[in-house]
Amino acid sequence: MPYQYECSNGDCRFLVRSSSSEEVHRLVRAHVRTVHRGRIASVDLEREIERVELA
Repeated sequence: MPYQYECSNGDCRFLVRSSSSEEVHRLVRAHVRTVHRGRIASVDLEREIERVELA
């Protein structure tokens, strides 16, 4: 079952989906750092990553 993250910062349309939770964590951290010039706490990242079922 894949993992998914959608950025909830303003009008940002960033979405990542992968079968690897490590890859999602890495890409989300890179996104937040480069696009929003910030950091995301591990606890917030875990809370916002979803497990999704593909049709």
